[in-house]
Amino acid sequence: MGRLKEILRLTAQIKKQSVSMQRRLLLYWLSMLLAIAAAVFLILSVTGVFSNDARKAGETLQLQLDNAQLQITQHIESLEANSIALSEQISRTLESVLTENGMTTEELNDSPELLQKLQKDLMPRLYMTLRLSQCSGAYLVLDATTNTSSDKASHSATGLYLRYASFHAKGATNQDVVLFRGIPEIARAEQLELHNRWNLEFDTDLFPGYDVWMQTEVGRLADSCRWTERFLLTDTWEAVQLLCVPIKDKAGKVCGLCGVELSSLYCYLSYPELNSSFGPMITVLAPVEGGKLLLEKGMVGSTDGTFLADADTLSVQNGHYFNTYSWGNDRYIGMHRETDVCGADGNDLSVAVLIPESTYAACHNTNRTVLILCSLLLLAVTVGLSVFLSKRFVQPILQTIQAIRSEEVPGEGEPTGISELDELMTFVSSRSNAKALQKETALPPDIEELFQAFAERAKTLSTAERTILKYYIDGHEITEIPELAFVSIHTVKKHNSNIYQKLGISSRDELMLYIDLFRRLGRLNELTDIV
Repeated sequence: MGRLKEILRLTAQIKKQSVSMQRRLLLYWLSMLLAIAAAVFLILSVTGVFSNDARKAGETLQLQLDNAQLQITQHIESLEANSIALSEQISRTLESVLTENGMTTEELNDSPELLQKLQKDLMPRLYMTLRLSQCSGAYLVLDATTNTSSDKASHSATGLYLRYASFHAKGATNQDVVLFRGIPEIARAEQLELHNRWNLEFDTDLFPGYDVWMQTEVGRLADSCRWTERFLLTDTWEAVQLLCVPIKDKAGKVCGLCGVELSSLYCYLSYPELNSSFGPMITVLAPVEGGKLLLEKGMVGSTDGTFLADADTLSVQNGHYFNTYSWGNDRYIGMHRETDVCGADGNDLSVAVLIPESTYAACHNTNRTVLILCSLLLLAVTVGLSVFLSKRFVQPILQTIQAIRSEEVPGEGEPTGISELDELMTFVSSRSNAKALQKETALPPDIEELFQAFAERAKTLSTAERTILKYYIDGHEITEIPELAFVSIHTVKKHNSNIYQKLGISSRDELMLYIDLFRRLGRLNELTDIV
């Protein structure tokens, strides 16, 4: 309790301490400048000048694009390396079996026993490729059929196609494998189940680009890897893309294809959307042609919470910080960059990272609203501070003027809080005593210096400015002076501004206060003589 009383006593004592008029005026103008700055800040916030959400979104997308490109490139390179190794192994095995049986590649047709032996010999390698690769399936197809007399012989080809029965994210283990294409006896020997849409041979009409591959001359396998466009797997609801690596016989002719499969579901699980402050980021690997991102021909990661799963093609509109991708009424912001992954037409695919524009706009609006509210709060505080300081600065001056005019000078126990006014009021209070008036009491040094300085500054006025000052000394109002001085009100105001600046005052009220004080002290001649 005693400490609280001491704090209250110190607070009251601080309030009674006087502050110079110069400091108060400086503080007042500082508060006005802060209020103006707050108003400008509010206007710029409303117009969006201070918003850097677009730049931040661009930086976020750029970072994720770099990560996605690195991740996808490493993934694809691994799949291509395993598929090339598979092709080389198949070529060696095929050459060994053909040499052993004294046959050529063309003579594989109508040789079911030999084709079964080939599949049996190649099954371990294909199975190992599937297990070692981050994919949903692995296949090999040879340009031969077990029965050339069949109605479907012209578009039927033997081979093996292994797929996972259920799909998990890449890197998952202990997944069941089923035989999608191939001789069923091999599946039984390997204790594999048949896919519920199993078939003995491949339908090459449904294999994208198969006929073109069989007529293509290839060199290095590393330069011949191609990804098909996304297509619906025969007799299933699953969309897949196949990595195609040619199989060459000993003459260097293409006699088949092999590679791995990436299904849409596998990509969906392997490349989930990543949360950011602007919404979920979706990863895409697809061709960009004619200003369009062709989703229907590429791989798309998880699209939860978006309508991207229904889109086939996105129109691309380039922007400063990011691009805009649109499909109907749905829009996305994002970036894309070309990779070294070769597509079906020989052109490189592009990796893209997308964010729904709706989630970005919601984040942007929230940040903008917060910025505007903070600006409003800052403006309200600075304006309130300016009003408060204005009252604290002007009110004591007005009260002092009124007190001097009415000769009701406050006592020493009621300070104004302005050191110059307090000293002046102390002097005037002493002069108000009749006995003190009979004596020629000298002014306090600080006040005397204040009056002398004012009188000296008055001598710097021009002839026209002195004329205006004379009218004020005579008691005329500003509206009367234009007619008396034969000048415009604009000229009078201009003279006023110069008078205030030269006399070191800020208003007419302060000028009249000095004139009244000079008059009361009997020193008005110090001003009238120069006029």
